[in-house]
Amino acid sequence: VPSRVPRALAALEAALALEEEEGDVPTPVLVEHQMDTRRKQKLLLSQLRVLKLLLGVIENPGLPPAPTNLREAAAQARGRWRQLKVGYGGALGVLEGAVPPALAQLNQGQSLLQRGREALETRLAQQEELKVKLREATERRDQLLRRVQERRQQRLGRQGALQALREAAAR
Repeated sequence: VPSRVPRALAALEAALALEEEEGDVPTPVLVEHQMDTRRKQKLLLSQLRVLKLLLGVIENPGLPPAPTNLREAAAQARGRWRQLKVGYGGALGVLEGAVPPALAQLNQGQSLLQRGREALETRLAQQEELKVKLREATERRDQLLRRVQERRQQRLGRQGALQALREAAAR
């Protein structure tokens, strides 16, 4: 309706301007004619709506008719809305009561997780350090074993040479 008002005013002004140019129809008569035409259009529109409703009833007689008491239907809808609103409020209250403890548990769990991660990182660092120490100790042991074997070989070689000298001296 608001968009129609400027158009109607523009049409009225155009008609008034046309009247002034032609000079045939006085302005008040033209305004009255426009208002009467508008009233008739509204009446025809309402009659068409009624006719459309009646044709719908005739074409579909098995369908239930629209509620006759719209105020009662609106009151029932408002009542259902209030019930839903109360149910929503109750559920919201339960959620509001449950959220703080859940958040506290979540924070506690996150702190435990953080401590666990820190402990794991510490253990992994210690394990890596122990692996390095084990590798170094293994290398030292292997070096000592090689030295011992070298000395043993040297000693065996000297003993063999000494034995050969003794045999030569005994001959």
